[in-house]
Amino acid sequence: MIVVDWIFLGIILGGLVLGALFGFGGIFKFFTTGIFGIIISVVVCVFIGTAFYGTCEPLLDKIQEAIMANENWFCQFLGKLNVQVILYYIILFVVVWLLRFIVVKIIKAVSESENKVIKIMNRIMGAVFFLLILLLILFFVFFLIGWVGGPTADNFSEYLAGGALRLDRLFEFLRPSDEASTAAILIGLI
Repeated sequence: MIVVDWIFLGIILGGLVLGALFGFGGIFKFFTTGIFGIIISVVVCVFIGTAFYGTCEPLLDKIQEAIMANENWFCQFLGKLNVQVILYYIILFVVVWLLRFIVVKIIKAVSESENKVIKIMNRIMGAVFFLLILLLILFFVFFLIGWVGGPTADNFSEYLAGGALRLDRLFEFLRPSDEASTAAILIGLI
């Protein structure tokens, strides 16, 4: 085993210990509040908003017509901005944010229960959840280094080579092969 393997095993062990220490409820609350919570709410709004936009479009068109029916300059300006779509996403964001807030509070309250079985499950799920988050971050770092390419990616690949955990194969799997695949992956991320 090489140094990178030991570092990787240290990260895994540290993730498991921290996850068990804080528990699922604590980690879930941390990753779903603050800036993380806003990002999650925006992403969910984009997915849900585009999925249900077709069913809401007739109502939004009627709102657009009602706004444009007024002859004053402010209503005409709002009509050109498509303010009904902006309001649709603002209302959707508030609903998703409130639902996320309620779900996080419920999960946190259940995970902090004094029941011994729930305490044990909270620790186990916390360890697994935090480890998954760390692995996703590691995969993203590998992807970014591969995306940078050139000597940076080549040197990193050589540094990972020969390890018992075969991190070099993982890096090559996550490394984009050419510019077209990089563009396709980035379009998929957006």
